[in-house]
Amino acid sequence: MNFPDLLDKGWGALMVVLFFGGSIFVHELGHFLAAKWRGLHIDRFSIGFGPKIVSWTRGSVEYRLSWFPLGGYVALPQLADMRGIEGDSSVDYKALPRIGYLDKVIVASAGAVFNVIFAFLLASLLFFTGRPTAEDRASTEIGFLSETLVNKDGETVPAPAYSAGLRVGDQIVAIDGEPVLDWDDIQAGIALSSGVTVSGDRVIDFEVLRGDQRLNFAVQPIISEDYKLRQVGMLPGYTVMVKSLFPNSPAVKAGVEPGDVLVALDGNPVRSPAFYRTYISDKKDQEVALTVQRGDEIIETKLVPEEVQVWKNGGTATLTGIYEFDKKRGLIYQTPVEQMVEVVTTTWTNLQALIHKNSDIGISHMSGPAGIIRVIYNASQYDMLNTLWIVVFINVSLAIFNMMPIPVLDGGHIVFATISKLRRNPINPNIIASIQGSFMLLLFSMIIYVSFFDISRWISETTEVNEIRDQRIAPVFGQDDSTTAASGETQDATPEQ
Repeated sequence: MNFPDLLDKGWGALMVVLFFGGSIFVHELGHFLAAKWRGLHIDRFSIGFGPKIVSWTRGSVEYRLSWFPLGGYVALPQLADMRGIEGDSSVDYKALPRIGYLDKVIVASAGAVFNVIFAFLLASLLFFTGRPTAEDRASTEIGFLSETLVNKDGETVPAPAYSAGLRVGDQIVAIDGEPVLDWDDIQAGIALSSGVTVSGDRVIDFEVLRGDQRLNFAVQPIISEDYKLRQVGMLPGYTVMVKSLFPNSPAVKAGVEPGDVLVALDGNPVRSPAFYRTYISDKKDQEVALTVQRGDEIIETKLVPEEVQVWKNGGTATLTGIYEFDKKRGLIYQTPVEQMVEVVTTTWTNLQALIHKNSDIGISHMSGPAGIIRVIYNASQYDMLNTLWIVVFINVSLAIFNMMPIPVLDGGHIVFATISKLRRNPINPNIIASIQGSFMLLLFSMIIYVSFFDISRWISETTEVNEIRDQRIAPVFGQDDSTTAASGETQDATPEQ
């Protein structure tokens, strides 16, 4: 591992500690400050569960960092008997004065309130700086359609979108009757869809604009081999730009330069790198008409793709020498409220898909602590502002999750307090402790379950990327041996395929 890689990994780890650990800290700080305000006895403030790594006592409160980073807690024996989870209390909780209903509600909800406040502050910062986006993410245009896909059984089957009649250039307007604004909406609409035909087959309704026509298509998705999600086989359409080229390659000989926009191949619009790669893949030694735009100038040229070695085992591919593609980038300016509404809407849609009987979304598709750590770590390697947006999303989602009326969660404490108030008699503490313990076991089991899939996906993707990187070599075009100097550069880029 070289020094720059080490710095990147260190930076990623720092961002995980700062933002993931910080989100937990903010949540528990809300409970802590609210308990102080309402005069509750506080036993312990812990980040993480289980045995302590380090602890110190100030006043009557023990502060600790614990081994299992699955969340945190503030031990409040007057709010709930959680000794089976949080450890023994330093006082006889039965001797402590009872607290009122309002105290319980305020303290239980304060963690979620603090997460929302934290998210709002970060969203306010993003309102002034703008949130980075790329043209492909903002697109609703179909830029590429696969003709075949591999399903969950490893079988190559016809791709659903192309088979149903969708075509490159179509503008997607709605999925299952819900308007879409960008490619993220489209991806979510496909993955979270739950439509089925009368015969029980999966189906997704697409509404598209094709020229002046508004058309509807019933697409029967497959379940993908990798993530086991609904997939139809399409990519967004956007302005495809040249970022870098291999020396002595057909594209260089054709006069293509970094920054050029790829307009057309043989008159066919280029709206996706996947289309470009696919189109030239069977054009070995054939002359292809290429149209590029350089500033305001439209340039017509010819290129002849070459078959060159790209794998260490001798495997070849037909390429033109474009080393990396690029895309237009910009900033989205949303008010903090608009950002929060977007997160709430997305979270609600995900929850609906999770419980819908016809949906293919299951608990294994959820993200636990490992998945959240991975997202923050990966995002921090590329863009700080996008990392902030992810933290906004995490904190709002964390607030929603914790306010669900489930025992152990903050919403569960409020439910118990409300039941006690309505029946004008406290619920037997032993019953509450038994219910809390059972649900805590279920919650930890679910976290371990989803973390297994989180870690498996992380290892699988990292292994696949490393294997491809290790087996790839830089293609050498023409007869100029000096071009081999580029071979070391391909390891950190995605060459044309």
